[in-house]
Amino acid sequence: MSPTASSRATRRRACRRTRRTPSTKCLRRSWASSSIRADSASRGCAVDIDQQIARIGIDAEGLARAAETGPLDAAVPTCPDWDVETLLRHIGSVHRWAAAIVRERRVDRPQRGLDGPSERGALLDWYRAGYRVLMAALEGASAEDEFWFWGPAPNALAFWSRRQANETAVHRRDAESARGAITPLTTRDALDALDEWLGLASLRAQADDGRGRIIRFIPTDGDGTWCVALGERVEVIRDLGRGDCELTGRASDLFLWSMNRRDAGGIDISGDTTLLRVWADNMRF
Repeated sequence: MSPTASSRATRRRACRRTRRTPSTKCLRRSWASSSIRADSASRGCAVDIDQQIARIGIDAEGLARAAETGPLDAAVPTCPDWDVETLLRHIGSVHRWAAAIVRERRVDRPQRGLDGPSERGALLDWYRAGYRVLMAALEGASAEDEFWFWGPAPNALAFWSRRQANETAVHRRDAESARGAITPLTTRDALDALDEWLGLASLRAQADDGRGRIIRFIPTDGDGTWCVALGERVEVIRDLGRGDCELTGRASDLFLWSMNRRDAGGIDISGDTTLLRVWADNMRF
């Protein structure tokens, strides 16, 4: 078996393994950690590592195409205070930053800047080169490699392939929002993205005004529901069969709403609608 094939086979096995606790040197979280549910992490393995890497290429190129169809100084409606050029520099820098962590097997969090050339054509070329560097770094790693990561995952490679796939997916829609219509995520990808984001929210967000009330997400085009308790701690909790506020709709719409990328149009909402404002004001990546 060639080294590339061997690495690919190892990646495919990554999500079938029992979740392990990373060593301290490989997991140094930058945010105070609340409890992470193992079932939330394992649910994301419905999309395997090779598929996540492929998603990066698809959505990264979709972002590039959206960016190049209009002026780079156009405002990005879904990211206040950003224009398309800033978006390109941000995601291009993130891709290179993540690629360096994976490629160099970094055991701590490196600093990240906002890079990229000033000329339009050069910036687009720089951005495209960056996502290809990221994909190559992920393809060259295995589930056995140890390097820094900061969220729920069976291993560092699984974390970074998933994190970068969903980061790129969101920013593709940001770029599209500057041009008009946003492409919905596929059901599979949206369910994965929603599951990951809600798991990470417990590390990064708090919503005191929620006072422990529960928002329940119910996708109409996929299996599973998510219950999120909002308060001093944000927690994904066991599905109790009801929530104080329930959102029912297509997985893509639920995910993009949860990331403050769209309004609630087309989503059926029941219960305490004041929680929608609590979410919008507090639940930001």
